[in-house]
Amino acid sequence: MNRIPYPDPASLSEAKRAYLDAPNLRLLNIARISMVAPDPIWRATVDMALAVVNNTLIDDRMREIIVLRVAYLSNSAYELFHHVSLARSLGIGDAAIAGLESGDFSALAPDEAAVAQFTTEVVRDVSPTDQTLAAMRALYSDERIFEMLGIIGSYMNAARVAAVAGIENDDIAITSWAKERQDS
Repeated sequence: MNRIPYPDPASLSEAKRAYLDAPNLRLLNIARISMVAPDPIWRATVDMALAVVNNTLIDDRMREIIVLRVAYLSNSAYELFHHVSLARSLGIGDAAIAGLESGDFSALAPDEAAVAQFTTEVVRDVSPTDQTLAAMRALYSDERIFEMLGIIGSYMNAARVAAVAGIENDDIAITSWAKERQDS
């Protein structure tokens, strides 16, 4: 049961009601609860969420590695519900998923392990060590690193919103962002 109730659609602003009325929209519980926020914060949250899924050069597999690590470090059952299924649909195996949970990145490719370590340090320590940042800069441009920071921050926010509000899992987990894009 939610700790904070979903807002009554009749009480929402015109912009939020228009979002709810979008054709073919699969409204996830995280999107429903985010409508509690004032419109400027809600709009910025929606825009950031869409950007980190649709408008980065980070490939889907690497994004899911980042998101799973954030979800495990944040103890976010809601994010794990969706993103374990997404990861599996992208070919991320059980050993890699278990490693993202435990912090043993040996089942990941070297670049994936570097990104998982970077994500760990950003979530736990706010800033990565000089060594971890240097390893990332050897692999990625500063622009890609900042994209990854956007992904990390967006999913840290979502994990905290889901936890504070106490939202329940959706009926069906997302298995493909491409399918979600196609259906909406």
